[in-house]
Amino acid sequence: MPSFLERLRGDPARVRLERLERLQGLTEELSAAQTREEVLRVIFERGLALVDASAVMLYVERAPGELELVHGLGVSDEFVQRQRRVLSEDPLPIAEAYRTGTPVWLASREEIGARFPRLEPGADRVRALAWAAIPLASGAVRGALGLQFPERRAFDEEERNFVLAVARQCSLAVERARLFDASSRLAERLRQLLSTTSALSSATTVRDVAAAAFRALGALGACAAEIHGIEEGGERVALLARHGRAAAVRGVAVAVDAPTPAAEVVRTGKAIWLESAEQIAQRFPHLEQDRAAKEEAAWAVVPLLASGRSLGALVAIFAEPRRLESDDRTFVRLVAQPCAQALERARLFEEAARSRVEAEWDSALVAGMCGAAPVGLALLDREMRFVKVNENFARVDGVALAAHVGRTPLEILPQAPADEIVSAFRSALDSGQALEQPMEGAAPSEPGVRRRFATSWFPVRVRGEIAGVGVLLRELR
Repeated sequence: MPSFLERLRGDPARVRLERLERLQGLTEELSAAQTREEVLRVIFERGLALVDASAVMLYVERAPGELELVHGLGVSDEFVQRQRRVLSEDPLPIAEAYRTGTPVWLASREEIGARFPRLEPGADRVRALAWAAIPLASGAVRGALGLQFPERRAFDEEERNFVLAVARQCSLAVERARLFDASSRLAERLRQLLSTTSALSSATTVRDVAAAAFRALGALGACAAEIHGIEEGGERVALLARHGRAAAVRGVAVAVDAPTPAAEVVRTGKAIWLESAEQIAQRFPHLEQDRAAKEEAAWAVVPLLASGRSLGALVAIFAEPRRLESDDRTFVRLVAQPCAQALERARLFEEAARSRVEAEWDSALVAGMCGAAPVGLALLDREMRFVKVNENFARVDGVALAAHVGRTPLEILPQAPADEIVSAFRSALDSGQALEQPMEGAAPSEPGVRRRFATSWFPVRVRGEIAGVGVLLRELR
């Protein structure tokens, strides 16, 4: 089917009017498009027909001096493979338009061959008898739009202005889509950060921290997350937990000066960004075999900092090469902040749990030892009140176990030798020395019966301080 220009050839006024109407329609559709996918659809479905091109290519700057083909219509797979990435110095129309900021017009195959001989061999295969490359620069978007035409073109001033107007609308639409995508991405990442902070507030183990970090880093496409921590003494770094693909248990600790990403980040406090397998191999060649076995293609490693000190490192792992833009890097750092705080809380929680278990064990051990002791055993606080007595002590003095706690010997043993008890207690408490003291007295269970006892009084120290006095009681027959 002939194009609308062919149908109207010889009627410049109709051509001009038709172009204006179609440009207005394209502008309206592009204004309504929000996402990058919608914008590309309009550009490639409507814009292609608008300029009678047989193929159209959109290149966007991925790094200074480097363009990437983000979408193409009417181009061959061979073309995509050969020209997916274009450098600014490449002898190609796209590269020249990007580098100079000036449109490139190639009206015939002869002009293509003369200026860009690299394109001439494929011109016949794709019937690209004319070329145009238009620089794109709108906001943060830089790149170029490439157009191929199946016939020779005059590219007079009016036609050039029309193509430039279409390209301008496309550039503005791509920038609007970028801003929309950035806004949506920011909103999603803020939601992820809030969700992660909430989850980490209740994390009690390092595995909990790694799981929450992995969920957050999923917004970047990470396939796994690792938490590395400094071991006691600060001389070694170990993998504490990994969540995601190839999840691992605790790893072998390495010295803090070891040539590993986590150790380097802990040692220097500086993040490491490795966006491809080639970068990883160049920086850490001795890790290449392990990296390849796990099929990892990019790493982001940031320090875990809490209260101004390094606790370890967070590693985000990607299965594909991943260009980590400035906002991506900021997001990883923001995820690391609550992770560091949660890691510190988890460490304190584990220490508290361990201390509680040890205290319970010590308490049970003391209780078992006291209960098994063949003599009466009691503990008095500094006010000479009973804290604990064993069954043998209660059997000897004839008073129930529970009746001792919180009361003094003089309160529960009115017929005991009060002066000797007080003297022995004060001597052990003040001197810090143990003493033996024989005593006589009557028990409440046998009020009139005099009984003889051998007693030992000794200070009980806790963390170097005398917390009370222990008493050994044995009746003499």
